[in-house]
Amino acid sequence: MESEIKMSKRFDHENFFCTILSKTRLYQGLALLASLKKVMGDDFYIFIHCIDEESYKLFKKFSWKNSKLIHEKKLAKRIVLLKNERKVHEYCWTLKPVICDYVLNKFPSIKRITYLDSDLYFWSDPTPIFKNQPDCSVLLSLEEKYSPTANQSIQRRSRITGKYNSGFISFKNDVTGMQALKWWKEKCLEACRIAPKEGIFGDQKYLDELPTLFTSCCDITTPGVNVGPWNVLKYQFSTVDHSILIDEDMLIFYHFSGLRVAARNDIQSVNKMNKKRRSFIYQLYSDAVEESVELVENIDPTFNGFATETDLQRYWN
Repeated sequence: MESEIKMSKRFDHENFFCTILSKTRLYQGLALLASLKKVMGDDFYIFIHCIDEESYKLFKKFSWKNSKLIHEKKLAKRIVLLKNERKVHEYCWTLKPVICDYVLNKFPSIKRITYLDSDLYFWSDPTPIFKNQPDCSVLLSLEEKYSPTANQSIQRRSRITGKYNSGFISFKNDVTGMQALKWWKEKCLEACRIAPKEGIFGDQKYLDELPTLFTSCCDITTPGVNVGPWNVLKYQFSTVDHSILIDEDMLIFYHFSGLRVAARNDIQSVNKMNKKRRSFIYQLYSDAVEESVELVENIDPTFNGFATETDLQRYWN
């Protein structure tokens, strides 16, 4: 406890993150951490929750500076019991607000916690996101609609998933931020599945209601955020001085949604996306994930975090 108190006092800035890992998302999670280290150095701290013992035990073998593992036993019993009632991806979605809430309650000196999906990859420092909107209690990643050339079916699916993407969401440790976080948490504990007819899309569709229920819930205005398969065709990608630009703006992070690590040199997509239309950053990401696989093999050759047949299936059709 004493070391935890010292840790929370040491870091009084806003660069606190959290993520959730499973056995078959660990390689991508390591790539995420490596990208944060590359663009931020040691100026960040990340809390990591592994939903299975295999990934938890493996991650303990790494000497990751400025990180802390959150064991399942730290969570409330009613939450852990949901693991037996929900599918793996549903349980992970449920845990997003749970882990954010846990961190802010456990370490009250933390000013802000930002949740990151394990399939994000950072290309530049995300600090401007927080500096540009310091008064916002909640920062939401507006899910820009698909490119103008996308067919109506894809656009309709975008409306079903909600206005916002929950792969990057940030809560300030203030009254409004905590109220919004607890509301989202209770909604996810109540139901966290894909049921469009009921207005439910995992943890994500609920976010549409936050700006109407709570003040200071803001759409992120900083460019280069929440770029992914849903809007990649809108941009021209280029490299300048080792940085990646989308049109004229710096790319902060890309969300490699739908990718699964099937084998050491085989990353597959559960989404229907023509490989010829992918940006060159997909190859860069593939190289980064392969480095993660090699790192794991050096630490524990017996660990197998490759995607199963179930993982390679879409969550919804």
